[in-house]
Amino acid sequence: MSPGEPEVGYRRNGKRQACEPCRKGKLACDHGAPHCGRCVRRKTTEKCIYHPAPMTKVRTSTNSPNLQKASRAASVHTPVANTTPQTYNVSCPPLPSASEPSPYASPSINGSGMQGFQAPSSAVEESRGRCHSPNIGQSGEPTRKRLASWKTAVYPKSAKYYGPTSFSAVYLENKTTENEDLLDIGEDPRKHPGSWVFGQPLLGRERPSVPYQRTKEIVKALWNIPSKEICENLLSMSLSIHDATLNPIMIRHCITTLWSTFGSQLAAPLTAENLNIISEVLFKNEENPLPPAPEDGLEWLNTFMGPNLRFEMLGVLFCFFGKAFLTLQDWDPLFKVPENNGRSRKETAWRMKECADACRKTCHLSETVNEIVVALTYNVHILESSCTGDESYLLRHRHGHMVTSATNAGLHRLPDYTNTRVTTASEYKRRLFSAVYYLDKTHSALNGLPPMLGRLYCDVRPPLDLSDDELFLPPHALAVAISRLDFNGWNTEGNMYNISISRAIWQLSAVREEILELALGVNVMISDERIVDLRQRSQHVLNSFPNQLLYYANGKIPKDGTGKTLFAQACLMLDFLQNMFLIERVAMARGFSTVENLLSTAMDMLDLSLMFWIMRDQLIPFTSYFDWIITFYGIPSAGVICVELLNKQSAAHHHPSFSRSDAIQKLTLFIGFLEWIRPTDGNYKLAGRLRKVIRRVLDHVLEPPNTQSDAPMPMDAPFDPTLLDPLDNIDDMDWLSSIDWTHGSGIGL
Repeated sequence: MSPGEPEVGYRRNGKRQACEPCRKGKLACDHGAPHCGRCVRRKTTEKCIYHPAPMTKVRTSTNSPNLQKASRAASVHTPVANTTPQTYNVSCPPLPSASEPSPYASPSINGSGMQGFQAPSSAVEESRGRCHSPNIGQSGEPTRKRLASWKTAVYPKSAKYYGPTSFSAVYLENKTTENEDLLDIGEDPRKHPGSWVFGQPLLGRERPSVPYQRTKEIVKALWNIPSKEICENLLSMSLSIHDATLNPIMIRHCITTLWSTFGSQLAAPLTAENLNIISEVLFKNEENPLPPAPEDGLEWLNTFMGPNLRFEMLGVLFCFFGKAFLTLQDWDPLFKVPENNGRSRKETAWRMKECADACRKTCHLSETVNEIVVALTYNVHILESSCTGDESYLLRHRHGHMVTSATNAGLHRLPDYTNTRVTTASEYKRRLFSAVYYLDKTHSALNGLPPMLGRLYCDVRPPLDLSDDELFLPPHALAVAISRLDFNGWNTEGNMYNISISRAIWQLSAVREEILELALGVNVMISDERIVDLRQRSQHVLNSFPNQLLYYANGKIPKDGTGKTLFAQACLMLDFLQNMFLIERVAMARGFSTVENLLSTAMDMLDLSLMFWIMRDQLIPFTSYFDWIITFYGIPSAGVICVELLNKQSAAHHHPSFSRSDAIQKLTLFIGFLEWIRPTDGNYKLAGRLRKVIRRVLDHVLEPPNTQSDAPMPMDAPFDPTLLDPLDNIDDMDWLSSIDWTHGSGIGL
């Protein structure tokens, strides 16, 4: 194309523009310049023009038509603006022409389990004249020049944490009232995620960050919000969700304000037009960061709920729905409702995970960082592991995203209680980070990977032992509730709240971090004194807990607990035993302990793990956690016992304190526990592989193979697991030939 020839622009779908005769005649245009081939052959080159804004009426203005045409061509067809970006106070989304898809139009959705739909033409025409809000319609300026406003629009960035070594630390530390403006280095505003910052992207206009694609994905997610009746039913499941980040008061307030604000849009039957109204509000609220938190708890919730609903809170709500569905039984009537489209328990929870992940990706594209985003990444991580199991490589990516969002939000360096006033928002941040910190240590121990959060770089302080209702009291009442706590932050009424167990497990995690340093560290000096110190500190932490949190009454006699109390106490005791198990593993590998100590701890872990299955009738609301209990606590303890049973065939491995009969009985019960795990549980396949391994071990112990050879094997020869004949050709998790349980670090799976 020569410099004097007109440029052929692009439509919003990424295709080249057709000339006017071809466009009006609905003919294929070859986009030639200065005239297309069809018009040249027809000798109608005088009519062959490429209109910069087809199907728009000429508006009367004092400006010349040529200037208007040039302005439209520059705004619509220039991929990257060459001028300085301007700030737009966008109150309505860009409006489409009749021949181009709108970036905020309601897309046609054809997904699994969703009916296809298309916005009626009347809705599109109506959107040209006004902008929708949840309650009333506001008149908007239907101008074509705002079609491409998202390409140059800029918005303020979310506040991110910068430490004392950052490039701006000197300026931030020395800002005072007098020189605040002089030392304010500031930061550049963020552009719209769909803008072309570095030229035309590889994927063109169909990349995930363009407004049309983002809106299409969000509307698909909105389509899966359960009905109001199902939301109310799922709220009753909040007591079965053992997670301090999903505060029942917060979730209840979110559902209430969601239906009071968008009730008419969410009423059945759902339509594309109504869901698009909600998406417009979400994208509008995305333009500004989360405002500073007020002292009152309900006022803080209203900053990101109701008319101010944000993507991150909507994603957290989807995570709650997914976890609540998992607490139900497979035959629950909620899975039979027509709107669920025949999905099973796991499929329904996974659909909620997909919707939550769509909200998370939207926050990621817009660089939104705050505590609610951290809560979203944390709960998506947990929900996906509950559906796919804990062997997924993608979960390790999820874990990295969670830690990154937590540190960027500054949750690892929260203000001290003595320097700032405790508010609902500040206490929720501390609860959230304690959950992230515990999950980091759990992820490290489970996979044998280095932890990403260290006590040297984090202000690890436990949250206060306040009930969910007390947390959302008015500021003066909250201060009174805090004053009733003891010196260590525990409640003095003897109550066990959701945060009570999380607070206790967090303290055990602080000791576990030091244990992981010995187990996973490189060139770490280990002494018998340090091993003894870790044992004593773990026991001291357990002894410091209030009596209502302890599983055993006297010695090893369990309390008569039921329901949530029994579940919480047993989980806390298992975390303590997990610490002791890891200590004994490290100590035995370095010669500072005997196998008797490790076997005793393993037997206690397996016995307590079996309690969940034996008392499953009393723990029905918590059966969705059983496959995780098997994975994290049952597998390593059962492995140690299996190895000892095989070694006990040799006289060289004889430990009087180890009961062979007791071990076989426990492993037999454990097989029953593994068989009980449902196909809709995330670690179902792992449980099946483990069941085959334990059966093979028991078969060998109870019915030793009759090996006939010319030279009989001496009875005192050590057992070689590699001599076992496999039952089938399935590549099971064969610990007995690939894992050395007396050396190495971590769990070793």
